[in-house]
Amino acid sequence: MKVEILMSPGCGHGRQAVELVADIVQQNAPGAEVKTIIVATDADAVHLAFPGSPTVRINGVDVEQPPPRGVGLG
Repeated sequence: MKVEILMSPGCGHGRQAVELVADIVQQNAPGAEVKTIIVATDADAVHLAFPGSPTVRINGVDVEQPPPRGVGLG
């Protein structure tokens, strides 16, 4: 398992995200690789398809699901 934490420099929630992810990985997948990636430039953001800071990916998949596209009862 490969876990990546992507964040911009100075991200206000970055440290908290790193600590939380490290704790979860230690409890559930102690052998997993955890890597922090600083996204410092617009070119980096484009190259990494960076949606915002912080972003957590497991095996390349963002842990946050995209918001629903519409609303309604059906």
